[in-house]
Amino acid sequence: MSITLLSPPNFTPFNNEASSPIAGDTVPPIAGNPEARISVAGDTGTRTEAEHATARRMALEAQDDPYDALLLLGDLIYEDGEVALLGDAVTEPFSPIIDAGAELIPVLGNHDYRSNEQQQILAALGQDNPWYVEQIASVRLIVLDSNRVEDPAQTAWLRNTLAEPTPDRTWTLVAMHHPAYSAGHHGSDLAVRRAWSPLFAEFDVPLVLAGHDHDYQRSLPQDGVTYVVSGAGAKLRPTGREDFTKVSSSTLHYLDLLVYDERLIGRAITQSGTLIDTFTIER
Repeated sequence: MSITLLSPPNFTPFNNEASSPIAGDTVPPIAGNPEARISVAGDTGTRTEAEHATARRMALEAQDDPYDALLLLGDLIYEDGEVALLGDAVTEPFSPIIDAGAELIPVLGNHDYRSNEQQQILAALGQDNPWYVEQIASVRLIVLDSNRVEDPAQTAWLRNTLAEPTPDRTWTLVAMHHPAYSAGHHGSDLAVRRAWSPLFAEFDVPLVLAGHDHDYQRSLPQDGVTYVVSGAGAKLRPTGREDFTKVSSSTLHYLDLLVYDERLIGRAITQSGTLIDTFTIER
């Protein structure tokens, strides 16, 4: 697989390679007809104007091409994961996207465990286990619970799931809360990296998505795997760079993921509708 970068002219990424500018800083029209479109955001559950602004931007960008799925990368309900706040933190802000047909795909974050109501949160959102698989057109999306990375049952399930045969031209993507590679406030979760990154490389997973750090980051490919942190759906912290960093920005945003037969296109879009990053992963 290969990966290329396009960056807007008004943003200076942390770059270890040359990049090509795109014309203008607004989001261009979607090229062609993607097989699927997935909206991705992390650490959204603040019930604040910032969360609502991210949801409004998603809805605006999807007026002519609705999302097939809405992937929320954990910390669904701040501060303590109280299931009574689920409507205000999740379903109400994102109702325009969900009502337009997007399947809600939740990931548990560390804040969702604080009340010990994480199972009730999942059940209310239609899931009965914190690690599971969803099929979205040609995408097999594997959701993991990085709060329980040391659980051998989960790692065994992950290996077995990755090893299962899939239809030809299937994309296998992975989502979790804690990032294996991050130059942000929390930094890389080394337990996640030790337990799961070798499996992602072994089974040729092209893209792994995480939140937790309240910023946007994209890694250089690590053993063929690109790692994206999208944890600034409603909160911000400063971010930085490491030797694995390709792009890093402390900007409120969400990730618009376009799925084609031969490529994935990711577009990190700010609340004002500008790009902080665009990338393509090809088969």
